[in-house]
Amino acid sequence: MGIEAVRRGLPAIVSLSLVVLMTAAPRPALSAGPDVLKAMIERAKKEPNTVNGSQTRVLLATPALIRKANQMFNKRFGLNKTISIVEGTDNNFTSQMMAALDLGGKPKLAFYTTNGGDMPSFVSGNYAAKIKDWEALLTEINPRVKSGAIKPGDISRPGYTGYAFAHSNRLKGVGYNKSLVALKDLPRSYAEMADPKYKGQYAIEPWTSHWKALGALYWPNRLEEALRIYDAIGKNTYVVARSHQLIPRMAQGEVKFMTLNAEVVAKFLAKNPGAPLDFYFMRDLTLVETTMMFTARSGPAPATGALWVMYLSHPDIQALRGPDAPNVMYGELKTDKYMQERLKGKNVWDWKMNEQTTKYWQWINSKAAKSFNGKLKKAIRQRR
Repeated sequence: MGIEAVRRGLPAIVSLSLVVLMTAAPRPALSAGPDVLKAMIERAKKEPNTVNGSQTRVLLATPALIRKANQMFNKRFGLNKTISIVEGTDNNFTSQMMAALDLGGKPKLAFYTTNGGDMPSFVSGNYAAKIKDWEALLTEINPRVKSGAIKPGDISRPGYTGYAFAHSNRLKGVGYNKSLVALKDLPRSYAEMADPKYKGQYAIEPWTSHWKALGALYWPNRLEEALRIYDAIGKNTYVVARSHQLIPRMAQGEVKFMTLNAEVVAKFLAKNPGAPLDFYFMRDLTLVETTMMFTARSGPAPATGALWVMYLSHPDIQALRGPDAPNVMYGELKTDKYMQERLKGKNVWDWKMNEQTTKYWQWINSKAAKSFNGKLKKAIRQRR
């Protein structure tokens, strides 16, 4: 056969080949993500219509917002659930959950709230349930993840990947009265607060979480130095009280500055525009405590709980957050961008479980650190 004959026959050969290939090729499988989500929704439909769980009111600050989120949740998944948020302290709920599982019982709540610093104990202790196919589910549930704008790991963080989902933060900073003191005259590290020149000028909260985090900079060989700093800070302190009690007093000029959650200042200014307050973050360490939500092992309504804790990352739900609930991991609100900008250049520390923080977390929560923790608390509070 000549070359021209071959050329004339080529279109027919190609067409025949395509028909053979199309006939022989297997039919494309359905996308795993939609299939996994559909299966989870079907399981949820078989669970009770009223689902109880704990959730910080910082994320959804009012019952009205919780009801709105509940309606959006039902519409998105074709469900008819009443999400009931049980009032109480997060630590009490998780303690009850752990006790129930330790005794061979079952947790009472479908989902729980905690902070990033406590989450590793629920993972390592086999209390939290890892959600199967969580990345595929999250991709279907959150359009920003599906588009690639947000990574699954921004929502379910290292150390608790697939177990817990991050929704907002508390940012440990320093608030101050601009009418009483200039930023240049304030301590720029926690260690500088120990300087006697600041005695009686500031207030602190009773919580020890950020002081414990600060200990990571001194562990394992400089812990005595850390305790001396804590003791000096405690002795310099004018008063120890909670931020909601302290911030009006600072606005009125009773103290120049105070340690607090930075978003508390943002909330106060939103309600009291013109108040002479601002905040900043320390240079040595800025603790970012992340609000996590998870489902417990053997918990009730596990499918509904899994859908709920992941759906709270949806941009429509995230848009319901107030000024006192920033999200510096993947938040896109104006308030999030503002906080992200102010954190630039700071030593942000969020109990993210890299090798070093894992070792420190294990130590600070062990019997070996009991003496250190006791001395830390005594130093900061000075028996107040």
